[in-house]
Amino acid sequence: MQTTPKPRPTQPTTMTREELYRAVWTTPMSRLAEEYGISGNGLAKICDREDIPYPPRGYWAKHAVDKAPKQTPLPKSSNARSITIRPTPPIELPPEIKQQADKARASASALVVPERLLRPHTVIASWLAEHEEQKRRARNERDPWRRDLYRPSEFTETDRRKHRILNALFKAIERQGGKVMQGERGVLFAEVLGEKVEFQVREKQKQERRPLTDDEKRWRSPGDNGWKKELVPTGWLVFEIKTWQWPAGLPRQWLESEKHPMEGMLPDILATFVAAGPLLVQQRKDREAAERQLAERRRYEEQQRRKRDTNRWRKFRELAQDWHKLAAVRDFLTELRSMDTESAAEIDGRNVEEWIAWAEEWLQRADPTVDGVDGVFRQVAAVTDWTYRD
Repeated sequence: MQTTPKPRPTQPTTMTREELYRAVWTTPMSRLAEEYGISGNGLAKICDREDIPYPPRGYWAKHAVDKAPKQTPLPKSSNARSITIRPTPPIELPPEIKQQADKARASASALVVPERLLRPHTVIASWLAEHEEQKRRARNERDPWRRDLYRPSEFTETDRRKHRILNALFKAIERQGGKVMQGERGVLFAEVLGEKVEFQVREKQKQERRPLTDDEKRWRSPGDNGWKKELVPTGWLVFEIKTWQWPAGLPRQWLESEKHPMEGMLPDILATFVAAGPLLVQQRKDREAAERQLAERRRYEEQQRRKRDTNRWRKFRELAQDWHKLAAVRDFLTELRSMDTESAAEIDGRNVEEWIAWAEEWLQRADPTVDGVDGVFRQVAAVTDWTYRD
């Protein structure tokens, strides 16, 4: 378990493709990315670019109980260059936000988590009331099977400690102007400056081996291990921010240890919530501005598309009108060919046959269908939204 916060890496890490492949199959992506000073998504993009397979979602939970899928082999690559991972530069908070966060941290520095839960916050009170209701239903149930189904497990000492810690944190957040609530499916979130911050508090688990039970031994196959891996609670708490669009530069996870209990992390967690409020507001405004800009661009592009389409229809009608007018020219030229041309005199250096050939050349040049259907629609497609100025 992490006992002291590790400093954020400032120097790039260089490795071979094979070394990175071994690393991502040895350590979870999110934890490994922290060692390189980048996000888990950033590390995944590097692996994709270098054609390095990495564990799928849910792999490590299955790995803990020996049910993980097989490791995907590393494909061969002709590229022998090394991979350099440069840490993301830390983002400094704006002075006014940093001042607010420091003030909140200082106000919470004397925050004491009592040994007993007194006047619980409404969210925690609802948990306790629901637990008591489940116990009441179990006591009143006559069917033994349904009674066991209804009967909740008793709160552990870690559960009760979590209640006391969260009670202190929730009240501290609300003293700073926030509001802590529980949404659907038990999702916890704090509302800060109108922005929702979803979070989770859970007990860290670790992987342990245990002997096989008699039933498991009975169904054991030759070559199987004489033990089984299981996840067991450690008693240590993990506080995680689950909000997806979390401001860069703010921590999103706190892991307690013997030297660093969660009670001592509350001032930093509170300061993070206070700092996140205005940053989330600005992020939302930036997203809304970008969405408005995108919508405006789409409206403009749609307007130009309609104009271009109108212009192309205009061109098509013009070609039809030209073709219709040329029909009269064809009839006229056909009539001229049928007339007696032997006695005709030379005109401006050309005889009648040469003049007819001249007229036929111009007729063909002016005919919009001379290159077939493809030629007609190539002329139409060449029209843009700026072809006609009127």
